[in-house]
Amino acid sequence: MPAPKTMIHPETGALLSRRKRREVVAYMDLTRVVEVTGWFPEDDGDGVLLGADAAPLDAALAEMKAEYAASVQRLAKQMRKAVGLTQKDASLLLTGSPNSFYKYEHGEAQPSRPTLLLMKLLAREPKLIEAIRAA
Repeated sequence: MPAPKTMIHPETGALLSRRKRREVVAYMDLTRVVEVTGWFPEDDGDGVLLGADAAPLDAALAEMKAEYAASVQRLAKQMRKAVGLTQKDASLLLTGSPNSFYKYEHGEAQPSRPTLLLMKLLAREPKLIEAIRAA
């Protein structure tokens, strides 16, 4: 039996055909444009991916997650050294947890968004650590 040339979108009822399309994958502040093969309408509407169709999207997401985790590890270490703190001191002062910076620097945990923003700010302006200590 030959493969079908079209299908109907199960939610929208749009006519879909098998073709390639570029999709944007985003994770945190990273994005990738990935070409995927799937069932798509003629316009830019929603398509349907079946089976291995989503593999390029999954691969891009995994790559971005690893890249993001590595950047957080570097940032945590860079910031901590710039302000002259040990892992334990940075952990207690900035998060209240005694081992958080060890976990950030070894990829075992990700900081919260406020902690990440504070780390970025301190990496750029290390002297702000004095204001934090005084607070």
